[in-house]
Amino acid sequence: MGVYKQINAVPDKYRLQNHEAAYSGRDVWADYFEEKTEKFDTKSTRDRYEKAGRYFKTYMDDVGRHHALADPQQIKDFLVALRDGNVGRHSHSRKLQTVYFEYFQPLEEFYNWLQWHADHPHVYHPVLMAVVAGGFSRDVWDRKLEQNDKR
Repeated sequence: MGVYKQINAVPDKYRLQNHEAAYSGRDVWADYFEEKTEKFDTKSTRDRYEKAGRYFKTYMDDVGRHHALADPQQIKDFLVALRDGNVGRHSHSRKLQTVYFEYFQPLEEFYNWLQWHADHPHVYHPVLMAVVAGGFSRDVWDRKLEQNDKR
């Protein structure tokens, strides 16, 4: 999860929004996707991650923040918007399983990737912080745990 478990515990100097200038014009999801593509086992997995990235980048552009620098509330809002059908060209509500598998899983992995790359300043994980905060984000996480229990 990182050093910090809740956003209010993160000192101002480590907050991701402080890095907007350094990320301006960078498509970090594309870098992640390029590296991850080697590990995709199917075209459908590749397409799923591409779609998740496209939707998340568009959402973050709309809220005025770079996609690599989300805060937990933006993650929570994105997941709720997906559920309620307020994201994407063909807006429609999505089931919990769809939000988890199609969007949450790639997004969680994206922020894991950012934390493990020294050239990114990610000392906390906004996706996991959103889960800790509860609400629909926690419901999605519980779905993940349920899926893992079935394996």
